[in-house]
Amino acid sequence: MNIVVCSLFVVTLLWALASNPDVFSPAKFFLFSFLIFHLGALSNKSSYELWMLILLVLIVGATAVLFEALSPLPRPPRSALNVRKHSDPARFLIWIWGLSLPAMIAEGFLVWKAGGLQGYVNIIGNRVIELRGLGWAITLSATVVTFNLTYFAVGLTRARSRLWWSAYFVHFAMALAIGLLSGSRGGFLNIFAMQLFCYHYIKGNVRLTRALPVAVALVTFALVLGVVRNAIKFQNDSFTTGLGDRDQTLEYGTFQYGVQPLQILLDADHLKPAYGMTLVSLVTNVVPRDWWPEKPDTGGVFFTKEYAGNAWNGASNLTPTLLGESIINFGWVVGIAIYAFTYPALMYVIVRYCRRISIWTPAGREPAAAIEVVLYVCVMWAVVALAIGEVTTTLLNLVTTKVLPLMLLKALLGQRMRSAPQGAIAVVFRAPTFPQ
Repeated sequence: MNIVVCSLFVVTLLWALASNPDVFSPAKFFLFSFLIFHLGALSNKSSYELWMLILLVLIVGATAVLFEALSPLPRPPRSALNVRKHSDPARFLIWIWGLSLPAMIAEGFLVWKAGGLQGYVNIIGNRVIELRGLGWAITLSATVVTFNLTYFAVGLTRARSRLWWSAYFVHFAMALAIGLLSGSRGGFLNIFAMQLFCYHYIKGNVRLTRALPVAVALVTFALVLGVVRNAIKFQNDSFTTGLGDRDQTLEYGTFQYGVQPLQILLDADHLKPAYGMTLVSLVTNVVPRDWWPEKPDTGGVFFTKEYAGNAWNGASNLTPTLLGESIINFGWVVGIAIYAFTYPALMYVIVRYCRRISIWTPAGREPAAAIEVVLYVCVMWAVVALAIGEVTTTLLNLVTTKVLPLMLLKALLGQRMRSAPQGAIAVVFRAPTFPQ
């Protein structure tokens, strides 16, 4: 069965490359993500049933390749492509720094709460428990990454002065510091990857020969950070990463993220249905647990408690994947059916979204267009990440740390794009030419 999955993956990848020259398209990003998070299935004697589920994940997600091959490039009327122009760089800088200030204050508060930088570094590996109840500050601090990405994207729209880029790199350094202190590998490394996406769509096409080495480097660094974050210590003015005390410097658990949850479900004696309550947590999660101790658990928390014996006593949780979360809520038959319908629908929407922002107009040199590109990248990233994540965390993170900050920035800048047909966002930038 593993031969079937591997062969189908290779064929699908070749088809994706042949049918669409955009190496950053949603379908190719999904295939890359699928490879990274399911590669671990090859390292052990995976059961036939597990390979069947992995095959299902591949087929369902790979519908994006078909959508990209068959979906025509929309051609909205000229009136839909007009942009209200406000490109005062000074005004943009004032707002981007002003909106980033609360995030920096929130991060400073977290460091202070932990007893200073040394104390904060020492609790990174146990941050889920140590920072419990401070979700508002964690969320607020994460918005600086979104603003930094927007800062970078707007800078690419035209020639900028040395002063502009000098100020940007100061902001970039702060975003990297906050990303590192978050303890999340994605919170740090996604900054670089998303910058590459924005550069590709705004400044010029990035070829596969250049994108692939960057991707390999980021994945390798992620494996190293997986070891460091659990062993990092700052004691007696001595900083250690723990790498020298370990037999291996790479943490290969990343390759199991899409495999392990499905295997746990297959090994379970029987399912303990959540009956949709993990999805309800998308609404109830904003209520502090101190106020509502019995509020519904997110998919990851429920999955870890009920199927992994609460292995880490709340210090960490497994992510069930979208397929797994569908199954733990509605059972094998209904859960698989819901997943098989929902995820292709999401991929179809994101492929159409990608098509619509690929339209060329003179608006491509305006900040509004760059902000729309950032919004697209964030939404597309979340849709692909949903395949191996949990619904509540992924979607709430998208809305609170990305969509809402970008909407606020657009409102403050007085920039908007007039509605295109069917509510599409018509953004212009240098993009690949898609086959008709």
